[in-house]
Amino acid sequence: MAVLTGGWPLIDRALSDRERLPGGALLELGPASGTAVLRVVGEGWSLSKAQSDPSFSYALSRDGVDVVAGYVDLTTTEAGAGRLWTGLRRVQSVADADSRLGAPHSATSAGGARGSTGTLTRGGRTGTATVWLRPDETCAVEITVLAKPGAGADAMAEAMALVRGVSFPQEAG
Repeated sequence: MAVLTGGWPLIDRALSDRERLPGGALLELGPASGTAVLRVVGEGWSLSKAQSDPSFSYALSRDGVDVVAGYVDLTTTEAGAGRLWTGLRRVQSVADADSRLGAPHSATSAGGARGSTGTLTRGGRTGTATVWLRPDETCAVEITVLAKPGAGADAMAEAMALVRGVSFPQEAG
């Protein structure tokens, strides 16, 4: 009986959708190595393995705050960089018809990427949506941060630091 009971944590870990991420972990996003890099800020973030694929998206959560980052290939669409915010608004409305994405405001990441950011409300949660454009305009990273009412302030601050820290290393130098 003790052997069976001791095995449950191992089985639970094997079947769990959540993977704990260490603070400072680097998540490469996109079909090619180093297309875009997100740095996890703070401890205690969990990665949803079922909702994450390094080629396309990551879904992280902590203390009532959800972060979803997605890769957008701009070489396969005629819409181009100028239509990213409109596309993001459409995606959000598909997720929830009552979602509201505010007007975009210019933003610059810590690494110098240019982009747009605005407020987002969906499903009783509030936060932001941000789009970072790779300097060569071949792709972009869209990130939503949504917090439940009463979510941890530290988790929200760390999520926003993750958003501002997105980089496109192949363009550096």
